[in-house]
Amino acid sequence: MITVLDRIDVAPADLPALREMLRERYVPGAQQRGLVLQDEWVSPPLALADQHNTLWLRWSLPDAGAFWAMRFRSGDPAVAAFWQEIDSLVESRERRFLVSADAELPGPEDVSPFLVSPAQWRETAQLYLPASVPAADIASFGAAVAEACAALPGLDTFRLGQNLVPAYGAGHFTLDLVYADRATAEDACQSGHWRERMLPLLSAHCSAVSALGLDTVDAGARVPALANGIKRTALFRLLPEVSTGAQARFERDTLEMAAQIPAILNWRLSRAITLDWDASGVAPWSYVWEQEYATLEGLTVDYMVHPHHWAHVDRSFDPESGVQIIDTALCHAFCPLETGVIAL
Repeated sequence: MITVLDRIDVAPADLPALREMLRERYVPGAQQRGLVLQDEWVSPPLALADQHNTLWLRWSLPDAGAFWAMRFRSGDPAVAAFWQEIDSLVESRERRFLVSADAELPGPEDVSPFLVSPAQWRETAQLYLPASVPAADIASFGAAVAEACAALPGLDTFRLGQNLVPAYGAGHFTLDLVYADRATAEDACQSGHWRERMLPLLSAHCSAVSALGLDTVDAGARVPALANGIKRTALFRLLPEVSTGAQARFERDTLEMAAQIPAILNWRLSRAITLDWDASGVAPWSYVWEQEYATLEGLTVDYMVHPHHWAHVDRSFDPESGVQIIDTALCHAFCPLETGVIAL
């Protein structure tokens, strides 16, 4: 059982209006999304002349699966709009997740022996094809991209993976290009092969391309030579006016996922650098968060059900949390790879 606790600080005069808004416009939908309202409390038990009251709402969810089902249904823009309206009324708010004090609490392992400093320059791209493209054409495009990459001057190696689910902001393919350094990559993009083969290929077939260079924050590899694994690439965008302190906390929390979740074999968090060949048509991405797993279940089970993910890091993405700093429009791509690329 998961307890969800909302703390909302509000001026005493605005408390009745807040409760009415929640009761009439939020609680019915929240219960449809799986949240069960247990009780409401107010502290302190009086109205003070110059201090706020705190409204406490205690909800329950049966398990992590119910949490993610609730979060998926909360993607309705009306939910975020409701909390934006609440924010104009209240002084502050925050959502927390609790378990019984008797529960065994998971903790991090020491990943310092696995930390690495990638020595090469890597670029990663999401290649988006039109939604109606036939499967045979997807395969032909992938073969053509691989052939073009193999002839790129200065390229050390590349990885091209067809994403298993081209949804959740992901493209049809994840492309990783590895060069000795950034200057070599820039020279490759000025080459005749790039201008006459690579760019026309992407322009002719892709509806969009998100192309990013990696400014590494930190990286690690439990299994540097991972074979036949799964690579997950997530792209995040900071909301406007997020403080440097909040960004630093987000980076630390995200990187700690590798210590908390052993199924993450290899990992790398990078600040995103938008490249000249980006053709995404969207606001620049802020972060690239990559992981490699031995199996798909490492991502879809271990990663998703761990409380460090849903109870801690996800709060940065959740408009209901009161501490959101990451745009809900993100990219969640995952694909099979013959050999790993994160540790390069």
